[in-house]
Amino acid sequence: MSNSPGLGDRDLGAERAAVRAKLGGQKLIPQGLPTARIDQLLPSPENGRKKLHKVEELARTLKSDGMNTAMTVLPPDIYLARYPQHTAAVQEAVARGVLYIVHHGHRRLAAAKLAGLQDVPVLVRTKVTSLRIAAIQENLQRMSLNPIEEGEEFRETLQEVDEETGKVYSQRALAERVGASQTYITHRVALLRLIPELREAVVNHWLKKQGVDPKTDGPLLPVRPAATVYARLRQELQKAFFDGSLPAEHAAIVANLRDELQGAFLEGKLSIEDAAGIAELPPSQQKLPDPLERPAPHPAKAVVKADPPAPAPEGEKTPVPTPRGETNPEPAPDTDGPDPDGNPGNPVPPAADTPNGEGEKKTAEVLVATPRVIEIREQKDLDQLVLSLIEHLTDEERDYVREQLA
Repeated sequence: MSNSPGLGDRDLGAERAAVRAKLGGQKLIPQGLPTARIDQLLPSPENGRKKLHKVEELARTLKSDGMNTAMTVLPPDIYLARYPQHTAAVQEAVARGVLYIVHHGHRRLAAAKLAGLQDVPVLVRTKVTSLRIAAIQENLQRMSLNPIEEGEEFRETLQEVDEETGKVYSQRALAERVGASQTYITHRVALLRLIPELREAVVNHWLKKQGVDPKTDGPLLPVRPAATVYARLRQELQKAFFDGSLPAEHAAIVANLRDELQGAFLEGKLSIEDAAGIAELPPSQQKLPDPLERPAPHPAKAVVKADPPAPAPEGEKTPVPTPRGETNPEPAPDTDGPDPDGNPGNPVPPAADTPNGEGEKKTAEVLVATPRVIEIREQKDLDQLVLSLIEHLTDEERDYVREQLA
């Protein structure tokens, strides 16, 4: 029979003793949560937060009001089942009397030590699907990690296997689990490609938004441009932006180029004007511009100065040239054959009979050619242009050109 009416066969004394035994002799705080001594808690080696902020302010609060929010802790065996790589460190801590590894509450633990507290409330968890995801969930709700630390946590989690699906976490699946957007995760993982100087600029911007003085005169870089522009630059270009030699507007253009084209821009093989045009193309279509593909101005018509005609012998008349715009009365035979384009050859003006009646013929020294447009795209097109120019010259003019080029 029970000693107390209404309890049936329950023995409350035995139940309390069983609870105390399960808690390892820990005291219960009024809210029903167990407590642990500070020296019985080990900060998690997997803690994503690399630097703790506002610890002094929290310590002052703990001195006056105590710790009202329990820290989440894990028994050593539960922790090591998930992170066996820390076996040596955890076993050494257990030998010193550590009972739990802190899962959430590292800042509170540091503040409690600074405040001189002996006991703190803890919430013991024995089963967590993903320790890292659980930590991310709490940190996102409390905004306790800076963007770089969040990126590191996301990157590590994306290498873990989801116990429910048996597959490595995708960014979409992770976003659903932690209650963040996929863009949020993508941006913070991208921040890990920044050089240290730009990472610090991102953290300093975040600190200022949290109301913490970053105590630096360096630049403040928001997450979005850092992830979508500067993280896409090669490290040399990131350094150029940081030291001011690469303007922000140029960085925004070059960031849209493929890596090899960014290298060409660094080497001076690609102008910012060319980069702006290429950056508008899909990455699969981006390439260095071919010099022969660039539109070239129409070449000026070469003027070849012919030797002045020799004076006519005494008693002979100098032939009168045909006025410009008029044609010779008789068509000239096509003697040169078709050119490489398939056009008829250039007509040769008719020879004029000399006054002495010997039938001697002279070739006119001035030819009027109809200009043609040749699109130069390959070397063969350039060769065609050269041939087309040469065929307009007489033998004497060709000799003259050769002498000038010699």
